[in-house]
Amino acid sequence: MLKKFLCCLCCVLLAALPAVSVAEATFTMAGFDGEDSTRDWNSNLFFERMKARTGISFTFQQFNKAETWAAAKTAMFAENGQLPDVFFKAALTTPELIRYTESGQLIDLKPLLAENAPNLWVLLEENPDWLAAITLPSGKIGALPSIQTPGPQNGMWINQEWLNKLKLDMPTDMASLRNVLMTFRDGDPNGNGKKDEIPMAFLGPWELKFFSHAWGVVANDYNIYLDENGKVQFWPLDERFTEMAAELHELFAEGLLDPNGFTTADSMRMISDDKSDLFYGAMFSPTPLNLVTFEMSKNFVVMPAFVYEGKQIYRDLFGPITRGAFAITSACEDPAALLRWVDNLYTVEGAIEAMVGIEGENYIVDANGNWDWKGGLDTMDMTAMSNLSVYDTGEMPWLFPNEFYGRYTDKLVRTLNAEMEKQSEFAVSPFPVYTLTEEESAQVVALQRELGRYVDESLARFVTGEWEVNEETAAAFREGLMERGAEEMTAFWQKIADRSRP
Repeated sequence: MLKKFLCCLCCVLLAALPAVSVAEATFTMAGFDGEDSTRDWNSNLFFERMKARTGISFTFQQFNKAETWAAAKTAMFAENGQLPDVFFKAALTTPELIRYTESGQLIDLKPLLAENAPNLWVLLEENPDWLAAITLPSGKIGALPSIQTPGPQNGMWINQEWLNKLKLDMPTDMASLRNVLMTFRDGDPNGNGKKDEIPMAFLGPWELKFFSHAWGVVANDYNIYLDENGKVQFWPLDERFTEMAAELHELFAEGLLDPNGFTTADSMRMISDDKSDLFYGAMFSPTPLNLVTFEMSKNFVVMPAFVYEGKQIYRDLFGPITRGAFAITSACEDPAALLRWVDNLYTVEGAIEAMVGIEGENYIVDANGNWDWKGGLDTMDMTAMSNLSVYDTGEMPWLFPNEFYGRYTDKLVRTLNAEMEKQSEFAVSPFPVYTLTEEESAQVVALQRELGRYVDESLARFVTGEWEVNEETAAAFREGLMERGAEEMTAFWQKIADRSRP
């Protein structure tokens, strides 16, 4: 568990931020620390370190359940609600940002950034797409982001040890993948004498659609993408979509895809014991640790994107920006002080200190620039790590320091982190950065409710063989798409794409 946590860490900077003399002030803070959080902000050392650096302390309203946090936000913004000075790890949705900046309950941060958050402002000026991503249709900035480059991906991982054992080359397209998966199925690569290998694991239609890159397409969760001519395309209407469905059906029928892929969950398919047999040959996942133990993860490497007509592309899952992480309300009497406080986190130094503490006190750095906990990992437990940082749950406002990523002293951790970096090598965003108004969000949600479910259910029926893939069923499928609003969905996103052009 501890090593899984470490694989999400960045390395440590070689020097801590200098201490400064500051005046003290206290503000109220509310936020969502994540469903898996076990920490208490009142005693957390991150806030103690930030107080020592800035003089600012807080009284906290901390929430660890998404449903409770959603209800609390509604109550705070209600007519007789009591707003905190600041929302941290705010998980504010775009409709909330629009609604509450227009009401004046969230202040517009944009005019204040250059002077009071110079580190963040430099990043936004150097990356205008990031600035566009956090700017609302009104031109206001209602909240600051979490920034991570490259962002996490849902990559294809393959068991390199099995490839080596069976003398197989890395797959480069669907045909070579099929050959590899067949050999995984029949060659007993885990050596237990049983035919229990799962050649390719997946979780539902959502993950199967990541195979679209093998047909030269990356689409988003609305099943749309912007082509080279600036035209929005609805991927399931393309003949290549049913070609993909037919290919996946063959893999499924031949036992090359997980037979439980449409009915299982991560908690059910996770291998948690190093003594268990490893039966996964390949998988979709941000990291192998979602499915296998830390020790087993050493067998896995990232599969490069497949080649289609000489090109390699793969869906960029999140992009570098997560909106709505930090917002200041109209209740705050000194917004500038809070912006100066959070601006520390948009430096590499500040982000690393926020993550792992202070060099010499919490961690040490060796002659090679690699770091370890002071006293070694054996001196740490999850309680100690949880108390040291607020990093690993919820979405922090900060710049994730990827330049130093992967320098933990354990070689396997560094190797796994390096593989995770490779997932972004061919990443392509299906659609430009956009912001929807509240009315637009409601419109597209209504379309997606019927259309998105129909796409996913139909793909599952094609893959499992409930529906045969032929000209007649493909035509009926496309007719079903049209009946459920495919043209409206395409027109909607074309309007957004045209509006998003510089």
